[in-house]
Amino acid sequence: MSFDYGLDNADACFKRKYRWLMKIPSVSDEPINALPPNKSGRPSLTFKNMEAQHMHETIYFPGKPDWKPVNLTLFDIKKNDHPVIKWINLMYEVNNDSVKFKYATDGFKKEGKLELYDGCGEVIEKWTFENMYIENAEFGELDYGDSGILYVDLQIRYDRAFWEKV
Repeated sequence: MSFDYGLDNADACFKRKYRWLMKIPSVSDEPINALPPNKSGRPSLTFKNMEAQHMHETIYFPGKPDWKPVNLTLFDIKKNDHPVIKWINLMYEVNNDSVKFKYATDGFKKEGKLELYDGCGEVIEKWTFENMYIENAEFGELDYGDSGILYVDLQIRYDRAFWEKV
């Protein structure tokens, strides 16, 4: 009996943290009009407990799934139209004259894809996020003493995610 879990197999392919791409239409999917991603997370799920009282004990069952938000960090590079601001403006638009809440408008929820790649660029893992929207956006702190680059940190809420077989 072996405890190597197949790691001695020459065809074993380890998933790597730096081979991935988060594709959100008009935000981080196309190189010309979008912002390149720097850091992201994979889906996280917990189940709310349901309990049943049975004689002298409590029995638990998994209940509703609760998908946790995903954090996404994008490089903040100069664009004529900032993709994150455009996405925010689909939900909430502020200008000199007015404030508009536009949640009834179609398009503020987007479908996203997270793909992990092997060393040859082939997709080895794929997640689809349904109905993504920005829950929190942080455009970063400015500092005259720091020559670093700026990022946009997003916390993205979604209805559900599912893994696609590749």
